[in-house]
Amino acid sequence: MKKNRYEDQLERFFQHNPVEDPLYLKRYVKEHPDHKMAWYLLGREYAAQGKEGKAAYCFAQSGEIYEAFEKQKIVVEGPDSPAIEKAARAGRGKFGRRGKRVALLAMLLPFLLLGPIVPASDKHSPRGGTPSEPANAVGAVASSALPLQEDAAKLKLYYPEGAWGTLLQRILTAPHEAAGEAVILQAPKSADGAWEEWNKAVRPLLSIARGGSDASAATLSYYNAQLCGCQAADSAPLLPAVESWVQEREQAAVLQSAIAAYRQKSGTLPQQPEQLAQAYPDNLLPGLTPAMQAMFPQALKVAQAGGPARGAEQAAQPPAAEPGAAAGAEAAAAAQGRASAAPLSEPLRILVDTDKHRLALVSGNFLIRSYPVGLGGEKTPEGDFVISEKVRNPNGKSNGEFGSRGMTLSDTLYAIHGTNKPSSIGKDESHGCIRMKQADVEELYDMVPAQTKVTIGKGIVPDAPEGDGDGSGAGRGNPAQAFKLPLQTTDSNPNKVYKWLD
Repeated sequence: MKKNRYEDQLERFFQHNPVEDPLYLKRYVKEHPDHKMAWYLLGREYAAQGKEGKAAYCFAQSGEIYEAFEKQKIVVEGPDSPAIEKAARAGRGKFGRRGKRVALLAMLLPFLLLGPIVPASDKHSPRGGTPSEPANAVGAVASSALPLQEDAAKLKLYYPEGAWGTLLQRILTAPHEAAGEAVILQAPKSADGAWEEWNKAVRPLLSIARGGSDASAATLSYYNAQLCGCQAADSAPLLPAVESWVQEREQAAVLQSAIAAYRQKSGTLPQQPEQLAQAYPDNLLPGLTPAMQAMFPQALKVAQAGGPARGAEQAAQPPAAEPGAAAGAEAAAAAQGRASAAPLSEPLRILVDTDKHRLALVSGNFLIRSYPVGLGGEKTPEGDFVISEKVRNPNGKSNGEFGSRGMTLSDTLYAIHGTNKPSSIGKDESHGCIRMKQADVEELYDMVPAQTKVTIGKGIVPDAPEGDGDGSGAGRGNPAQAFKLPLQTTDSNPNKVYKWLD
């Protein structure tokens, strides 16, 4: 594509917001009547405006795209429906001469944006990839045609807060004085759409690679075949960087939650990282990794500025383009500082579902871990609690009836702990406590500080995952990769005989 044509299209794209200007979509479907994704997106615009007849007509044109995203068959009044025919006439008759100037309206929305803009060179052309996920499983593996940059600082990873199309537009409009690659990540949604299943997989969706300040030199790559209707590229080169990013975000989330817990318990903020790993009974965490210690000064500033949620949210997004913004690229890179927990910006919480026998560790609507647990049926109390005590080897040994870790709930006789009866996991055989497998309780113990909120109820976590490799248990399904903190304090309590209700 010639450079001047590309620039003309890019200028038109940035002059029109697709959400505020659905007329552009109308023009596009007139020029590309076979583009089913465009019909689906236009239908969503009409549905949001309450124009049900027009929405139904568009959804009918989108066919299997509508069914894949909405998980239901198209239901319309029929081809002779007055509403459908009226919508059809409206779609045929209201396109001005200006619409003919728009050659590639695929740039208007994320699902239509990337493929036609700048074709990749032979070196970066998509290769490999065996997509098998449904269209709405946007977190599935389908990744990079590009090798990792030699300079890791030039590889920027972003996870969108909300619609990832908005993040993509911000990346594209930000100044780019330096070469590099920006990758947008996403995790799959739970079946009910309420949760981001971080525990299953965080994978690339697409990337924008630039060789310099010339925007026309950008290489745009799809990592999910369902977004482009093309063959997706091999994800392997990017996955090590993504996994490292995931681990850093989890460490930052644990650190920020521990700082918040310290403030809740003492009324002040800690001034040194060691204050988060004091001896029992003041132990919030067993210790901090070197990365967490390095993060501490910036995490403390975030807490002083109003808490982890506010600071992490601000750090998550690249800056919008502004005239004269000379430090745009540096600001975008700084947004990925290791002290940022985004998108895990809200304090960690524990949810225990007594119907599903699952314990979930969450941050906002992110499902970070999901564990099977043993419960006590009606003996397990429902309600809100906090972790009031954390103790290592509560029976003086790792294989006692309470296992190797225990966490008391609100100074009661109920606790989350391990067990020497692993066959009871998934059943109601305890006297009210929450039993966990050893690898699971040890990981949870390291991730949640004392003072963490615990909610016990029915139907409050997603359905239990099925099969292997689904993110269930320690290490997101791989115990060998479980989250683990070094032991830098004394968090056992040999002077007490624990009498939890097992």
